[in-house]
Amino acid sequence: RRAGSTRKMMSRKLVLSLLLLGLLVVAGADDAAEEGGEEAADAGDAAESGPLLPSEFAQTLTLFPDFPDKRFVLGELIDVLCGFTNVGDKSFNITQMKGSLHNALDYKTIINYTEANPFAEIKKDEHGTMAYKFYADPGLDPKEYQLTLSIDYIDADRDEYRTVYFNNTIEFIESQSTLGSRAVFGWFLMLAVVGVVVFFGYKTYQKSASKKARRTGGEASKPSAGGASEWLQDVNAPGATRRSGSGKKAGKK
Repeated sequence: RRAGSTRKMMSRKLVLSLLLLGLLVVAGADDAAEEGGEEAADAGDAAESGPLLPSEFAQTLTLFPDFPDKRFVLGELIDVLCGFTNVGDKSFNITQMKGSLHNALDYKTIINYTEANPFAEIKKDEHGTMAYKFYADPGLDPKEYQLTLSIDYIDADRDEYRTVYFNNTIEFIESQSTLGSRAVFGWFLMLAVVGVVVFFGYKTYQKSASKKARRTGGEASKPSAGGASEWLQDVNAPGATRRSGSGKKAGKK
């Protein structure tokens, strides 16, 4: 009897253990399913958030008051005016303005400009003007670039939007003072080169003239071959006329 009762107890324990194990497996599966659902929901939210898009009820206009031709002087602070019009039935709150400079050929980012936070409210059927500034770095090469300017805003339902109100080619040019300085420096450099050439040319000419003078003087100091003997031969030749004093004496006789 004791052996039979022991076996029954062991069977009951085994059944209970199996039941507990089954419950744990089911609970683990439920947790995994919940986690998978949360991850899928997060992925869906991330996909929905993605890049911010513009609102169909926002209209923008861009103006560069100091440089209407979009040719910006290097070393200057550039002012940008963004006109923002709300044509919808909900107000917009402007949260951020930013800009970036890119290579005009491959759109590679060169500079990310400082962000501005105007925190202005544009109610329905109203218009507002936002100001933004960026610095034209004088270290950049004077040439064409791609400038991108954007504005972020939210509506009354806390939906976020972004409008790229300027994305076009601009040109950075050198200031007149820089060009003038370079021109003056170029003239000084040219004068210096001319001066050096003239100096060395004059020194070369002096050396050549000195050598020529020494050569000419040496040749003039040499007596002609047989010069003295020829003079004597003229004097002592038979029938030669005597000169100077001897002629005068003959006249007196």
